[in-house]
Amino acid sequence: MSARIAIAILAAAPFLANPAALHAQPPPEFSAPKEIAPGIFKVGTVTLDKNTSTVSFSAKVQMADGLLEYLLVKPEGSVHESLLTSEAAPQDVHMAMLLLGAKGMVQKGAAAPGRIDATTLAKAPKLTGDRIFLSVKWTDKNGKNQTLPAERWIMRKIFTPKKPVQIVNAEDGPWLYTGSYFYENKFIAQMHGTFAAMVTYPGALINNPRTGANEDHVWFVKTDAVPPAGTPVEFSIRLELQDKPAK
Repeated sequence: MSARIAIAILAAAPFLANPAALHAQPPPEFSAPKEIAPGIFKVGTVTLDKNTSTVSFSAKVQMADGLLEYLLVKPEGSVHESLLTSEAAPQDVHMAMLLLGAKGMVQKGAAAPGRIDATTLAKAPKLTGDRIFLSVKWTDKNGKNQTLPAERWIMRKIFTPKKPVQIVNAEDGPWLYTGSYFYENKFIAQMHGTFAAMVTYPGALINNPRTGANEDHVWFVKTDAVPPAGTPVEFSIRLELQDKPAK
């Protein structure tokens, strides 16, 4: 596939405008997919497997405890509030997801906001996207390979006035592939280094559809489940193909 076709595919993705967050950057250069086995492609450092509807790439544990606003970012991103980091390019992940058939957000009607903040999110329609399932694979301290849904490494605190804080595990289940957006020929997930958000952020490729997603003080690392910071992991996204975006 040519670079021109690659750019055309990405440019077809939905977008919002967030000019306040932008700064000068050259237009991104996209990686052309290369088939390495039947149905399996490389897009940069990202592996696309059409046979299993999965996209996977290398990452590592960034935090073994603490408050989370993100599940996965680049090392140049908000690493102080992200469970995982990866050197992969968000634009390559997006390319691979589009080739699998993901569509991302579906925007309707109203003009895009000039700024995205808590007030905007409170008034904005609920994010839509493709149902995906996230998993992490790593080698434990005994040398055994382990695989879990990514949400098993996360917990939520429920704060109720005059009552003790309640701690619950993040619910098992799908995430939303929202696909980020373009503004002035810039792909926001790439520019901000954001793969997956715990707190609603349209600029991320992946968003959290669970209760509490609009709160920035309730998501925490499940310390007793997560391997030590620095542990290499394989991060996988499995697309659940369907006719209409999930809500």
